[in-house]
Amino acid sequence: MNLFLRLNICLIFIFLITFFQISETISQEYWSRIDSPVNVELRNCFFINAETGWIAGESGTVIRTDNGGNSWAVQNTNVSGAIEDIFFINSLTGWAVSLEIFPDSNSFLGTIILSTTDGGNNWNRSMFPDTNIFMKTVYFQNANTGFLGGIPSTIQRTTNGGLTWTPTQTDSNLIFLLPVFKIKFYDQNTGYACGGFRDIAGLVWVTTNAGLVWRGTELAPEPFFDITMTSSNNSVISGGDLEFGSSVARTSNTGTNWYYDTLGVFGLATGVSFRTPYECWMTGSYSEKFLLSKDSGITWTSLYTLDSTALFDVTFPDTTYGFACGVQGTIYKYDRTSTSIFNETNTSNDLSFNLYQNFPNPFNPITKISYELPVKSYQFVSLKVFDVLGNEVAELVNEQQSPGSYSVDFDGSNFSSGIYFYELNIGEYSEVRKMVLLK
Repeated sequence: MNLFLRLNICLIFIFLITFFQISETISQEYWSRIDSPVNVELRNCFFINAETGWIAGESGTVIRTDNGGNSWAVQNTNVSGAIEDIFFINSLTGWAVSLEIFPDSNSFLGTIILSTTDGGNNWNRSMFPDTNIFMKTVYFQNANTGFLGGIPSTIQRTTNGGLTWTPTQTDSNLIFLLPVFKIKFYDQNTGYACGGFRDIAGLVWVTTNAGLVWRGTELAPEPFFDITMTSSNNSVISGGDLEFGSSVARTSNTGTNWYYDTLGVFGLATGVSFRTPYECWMTGSYSEKFLLSKDSGITWTSLYTLDSTALFDVTFPDTTYGFACGVQGTIYKYDRTSTSIFNETNTSNDLSFNLYQNFPNPFNPITKISYELPVKSYQFVSLKVFDVLGNEVAELVNEQQSPGSYSVDFDGSNFSSGIYFYELNIGEYSEVRKMVLLK
């Protein structure tokens, strides 16, 4: 380790010992607009992998792709209202919810539950039995066990594929009339739900017993709309309203504690999805912006969308590909193998590297370090850990690697509490970041 690097590490230790800052420029992101077969407002993206997915929206619209968005098939749902949510457990079996509207008075008559066993070529229709509850979200763990959430505040569960539904135990001390907008599970036992209403409350719920009981927390004066997770412990939830602007809530301990912040960006943060454990994207709806975090949702930067288009949902089925949808049938595709880049005013930078902040940080005793190698690269990679005196204490990577995203665990079980540094070296590229072990 050269003297220059030792001096830099000492300076970092002296001046930043009481602060954690992430200083990271926004790398080029590979978004492009792709052809859409519809021109209605699209609000929901769901993909089971990079090739197969569905996008849904106004006027009962559902479209499907089996080739990563190169072409789309318009599916016939036989409903006229907007598709509120759509979910699939595989390429064949899926569900969607829509609201039945009386045509002459625009009054709601109940919730339509759509189901399919052939990928959406044919949709079966049924009505939720209680016409006084209007469902906004659907999630299934398997072909039998699923959940609905809606207005007034309710989370319903089925264990027979939707033939019957029963209410789950949900905190009654919260404002019980407010909507549930999204339900998602990380695994069989751990799930999150969110909702609320503007100027009243933004609510989140957590279950750790497979959805039988939901623990609720009131976090904000405005609603939350979507959820993304990197583990059962770590979740980011997007929200906001037109007065307060976009907002975000995050937890690193399964909802025991939540950190909430407004982002100073007009519009609602409607959709949210992690591309990597560190890089998270939100759609800013009518702000016509993306919101991007490079540190697992701690800090955010706003970026204008292509053509300044309002987008409502975003999803990343893997670290290479992603999709977003919005007004007038707009569909965007994220492709890290593409030469199309996020902003035409930027210059292409296929040779950019990314070393992310470890997570969690502080940690005890294991933390994850992630990095990305550029598309046009195949080089020798070295990732090492040093103490505050510049002594090497661990070598995590020492090999030739191909382009892509990588993560490696650092186990501090045999090390004392304190500040450590990890250094990534790839050819002439080198970057150092700080992490803290607390026991």
